[in-house]
Amino acid sequence: MFGGWFKKNVDPERLKGELSCAARLTPRLKRLLRHLRPEQVAEIILTCWPKLCPGIQEDLKAWIKEEELVEEWLALLKKGPSRVRALAAEVLGITGQGRAVGPLLCALADRDESVQIAAAAGLSFLRDPRCLEPLALALTEPRGRIPPARIAQVLTAFGEAGLPYLLPLLERSSEEAIIRIVEVLACIGGPQVLPHLIGALKAPEAAVRTAAARALGEAGFKEAGDKLLEALEDEDPRVRSAAAYALGRLGHLKASPYLKRALEDPSWQVRISAEAALKTLEAVR
Repeated sequence: MFGGWFKKNVDPERLKGELSCAARLTPRLKRLLRHLRPEQVAEIILTCWPKLCPGIQEDLKAWIKEEELVEEWLALLKKGPSRVRALAAEVLGITGQGRAVGPLLCALADRDESVQIAAAAGLSFLRDPRCLEPLALALTEPRGRIPPARIAQVLTAFGEAGLPYLLPLLERSSEEAIIRIVEVLACIGGPQVLPHLIGALKAPEAAVRTAAARALGEAGFKEAGDKLLEALEDEDPRVRSAAAYALGRLGHLKASPYLKRALEDPSWQVRISAEAALKTLEAVR
């Protein structure tokens, strides 16, 4: 096992420089890496990885397998200090360790936020479709263990590949879950998402309509401008306010007269959003 090699002092910073400049993983570099602890190796790989040529990246993957480093990192992910767990989570993803999908999904619910973020980054690097269904379903849990922001981080990395798992949930989930799904859809974006967000503007729940209006603005769907103008007439002030915000965000110049009327809205939220949107449109002009 890798843990038996800690015998010689090695300067990690110097090793990072050598590794970044190398064309292949030479026997000397392997020897130096063997003298480091698994978490040190993880940190060096994460630091150097973007600068490494494909050849040495493949050499490192093979060497990691030879040295059984994956087992070491998985053990650290489960029991190590927070910083070490975070290093293990990210390096397992960036080096393409498919065996880590399950442990990384568990790490998304870690008590430490830095570990959650690193686990999400690891899963985003892996892009293993096996995590799509459990993550989509996790959005529907009333008191989910995994923070929705971390789920969104991973699902956004998959892009439209995650839509077959998310879209059916819009029809059979709670109001809270639908709002989460709408927010994730806005992060994913793309032409397949647009009709579903527009459809959510007509949802019976005002909170869902509000989330949909804001999501259309956040996602930059200029095609939704006319539908958002209709939402400015919604019975709920939260929806009207979100629609005004979205119209400003989209730079929808046609909205100016509608937003000017919204300055007289009974709701202060709507008036403030309309005023801010009009200022944005003036800047666009």
